[in-house]
Amino acid sequence: MLNKRIESLDIIRGLSLIFILLFHSSIYNFANIHKLDFTNPPIVIIIMSFMALWGGVFIIYSLVVNTIMFLRRSKEESVVKTYRFLLIAGCVYLFLHYVLNIFLGRWNIDFVNNRPDLTFVAGSMRNLHLALPHITKLFEGSSLSTIALNLIMVSGVLMLLLKNNGIKKITRNILILGIAGFLIQIISFLRVTIYPEFTQSIESGNFLLSIFYSFTLANPYPLLPYLSYGFFGALLGILIYSGRNDLMKKVIIPLGLFFLVFGIAGMMNLEKTISKPDYFWYFKTNFELGVFLLLAVLIISGLEKRSKLIKRLSLLSWFGRISLTIYLLETLVSEIMRIILHVFLPDWDQTINGCLLFGLVNIAIWAVVLVFWKRNGFKYSLEYFWVKGFHHLGKESTKLISPKSVTFE
Repeated sequence: MLNKRIESLDIIRGLSLIFILLFHSSIYNFANIHKLDFTNPPIVIIIMSFMALWGGVFIIYSLVVNTIMFLRRSKEESVVKTYRFLLIAGCVYLFLHYVLNIFLGRWNIDFVNNRPDLTFVAGSMRNLHLALPHITKLFEGSSLSTIALNLIMVSGVLMLLLKNNGIKKITRNILILGIAGFLIQIISFLRVTIYPEFTQSIESGNFLLSIFYSFTLANPYPLLPYLSYGFFGALLGILIYSGRNDLMKKVIIPLGLFFLVFGIAGMMNLEKTISKPDYFWYFKTNFELGVFLLLAVLIISGLEKRSKLIKRLSLLSWFGRISLTIYLLETLVSEIMRIILHVFLPDWDQTINGCLLFGLVNIAIWAVVLVFWKRNGFKYSLEYFWVKGFHHLGKESTKLISPKSVTFE
């Protein structure tokens, strides 16, 4: 039987968030990025662009923990009632997606022409006056929108699987989730051929269709292929909840290795790009999925029974515990630090090394904040209000509960 939290998953999420803070702060502040050769970008830029896209980990994480919650609560209440809570959570994430993309989120840049597409906060702070973002911000994707749709869609599949005592049909559930995740990932190359319809819908003013495509096709986290990440997260959740650590290694490791090798093989034979919706991007998402699946097994299997090591990594788990709050506020903090640093070091953003150092400073600031914030249990964080809100709806949340080690029957 599983206790309420899995400490190693908090560490995975915290580590992922740290990489996001580092590389978002670095890539999007580099003043000379437009001078790079984007037909064949330097390997350091390719690596940084990979490391900045850790939203896939959050998608997998979200479905792991919510699948475990779904399984645990299905013993106490109907699966339909449990699904309603996840449906509400998905809608909240969709709302936060627009808050992020329009007001608080990171900025996008046309790297070739060095034209930033700023959100309200970033644009207002850089221009020193209120600056509303361009309407195209409504048609950008985000990890939050993809998490939302994964919660709604994959949890809907779980609801159907768990009906009529389906929780006991572990083999059937694993096969369905695994095959669905595998097929969606493999056929996600269709995004490359459909994508021009997305740009045409925006140009023609078909905003309803553009919004639909913003969830399914738009950068940086379209539902194709990231719906597959959700299915694999649900698969991991079932294996963890069922105590099948042995089966987790036998199923997830081969899948992870397949996607890793498949992704590398494809990328090696294609022109290197960063953000174009092309076949290089398709193979890149396969590679990332393989890395994330292997990372999940490695950390869960390697850390969960090592309480002393986990305790030493408590700062990572704090990053993970209030990751949504930090993710929504990262641009605000980064822009404040950018203004302050320009006063003392006007040319800090002229080199990639200076920008990487800026990213490290951002992480250090958040680390100090977390040390003090932890003392009152991260009160008034977004997660704090999340817990209170769902408590009023009749659902107890474990988001801010001090985690315990996982135990298996």
